[in-house]
Amino acid sequence: MTPIITSALSLMLIFTQVPQRSVAGKDYIICGNNTQQKIYYTTSSNYSKSHKGEKAIDDDTATSWMSLQGGDQWIEIDFVVKRVITDIKVVAGYRDNYQTIKYFILQFMYDGKWFDFAQIDFSRKEKRGLFGTHSVYNPVAVANLGGIDASTFRIYIPQDAIVNGYAAIAEIEVYAGSGKLQYFDKRLYNLCFPIKNGLFPENDAGYPNSPRGYRGGIHYGLDILYYYNEDNYQPILLDETTPVLACADGVVIRADCDYKPPAEDEWKKLSLYYQGNPATFVQRSFGGRQIWIDHQNGVLSTYNHLSKIDNKVNVGGRVKKGQRIGWVGNSGLLGEAQGKKWGQHLHFELWVDGVYLGYNMNINEIKRYLRWIFAIRDMEEEQ
Repeated sequence: MTPIITSALSLMLIFTQVPQRSVAGKDYIICGNNTQQKIYYTTSSNYSKSHKGEKAIDDDTATSWMSLQGGDQWIEIDFVVKRVITDIKVVAGYRDNYQTIKYFILQFMYDGKWFDFAQIDFSRKEKRGLFGTHSVYNPVAVANLGGIDASTFRIYIPQDAIVNGYAAIAEIEVYAGSGKLQYFDKRLYNLCFPIKNGLFPENDAGYPNSPRGYRGGIHYGLDILYYYNEDNYQPILLDETTPVLACADGVVIRADCDYKPPAEDEWKKLSLYYQGNPATFVQRSFGGRQIWIDHQNGVLSTYNHLSKIDNKVNVGGRVKKGQRIGWVGNSGLLGEAQGKKWGQHLHFELWVDGVYLGYNMNINEIKRYLRWIFAIRDMEEEQ
């Protein structure tokens, strides 16, 4: 056997024998906009479903992870793969307007065991008031690491570091030099849902990546069929009287004001063609009457199957977040081609850096990301 082959086999053996740490039992978030990278986390305890560990890594200091009362507490962040880290910033959370943490111990894992790397104090000063002197803690503490490689770390909070019994952390920020790790793509955060009081689909078929047999492809967006009644929260089916709203400020780059519906035989012919041929070019989409909005930050949204377009919407014109741009319909679908109204709904897509939101993600990951995007605060994963 030649030395080159021997070396290659040795390298293969080394790589195949490298043990992979288990992430069983750990929760995770999706990192980035259209990636499969997951960041796992576990906590010592959670005060409630609204105070899960996710709240400490959601890029939102208004939400916090909070522990149960009693004992030492901790939150572990696991990247699974090595990361270069120069600084870790921890923003303390509050309970009843009081900061809950005096200090924490930054721990790293080596040889399957945690070790104490450094104690990080929240700086304290004495404040005098009408009722005497009391300690006030700076809510931000930074661990300056100088530069390390690590795949997992833990913010460990001993019981004597906890104020009033509960540990709370609003945010854990990880830096590589001046660059902060973005757990989620902040360009997408807090968008306006395109239907007022609209509901996410009950069926997985209404989400990205579900198959679409009638045109031989997959779904690229979100099918919104219902909104809820504000008086009793009962679901109401969308129809042509339901307004469609712009999800964010932007410039209109497509508005099919001169759209003409296909005849039924034309629709069926087109459907048959795409069931057996790849969609390399689509001149007349099954999305029907559409509006596309460029949000001018790499994000584009599309609104499909519209029955009408608002007369204030024109190509090149600007729209504001929450502005009415049209009405729900069934344009582009067989129902419209047959002159009927069945199938009315809004098909809504988000495209990020030229790729549809949901690419390479499973259904639960997509649901989780969408709930974060539209600021649904509990972020509970639908089962």
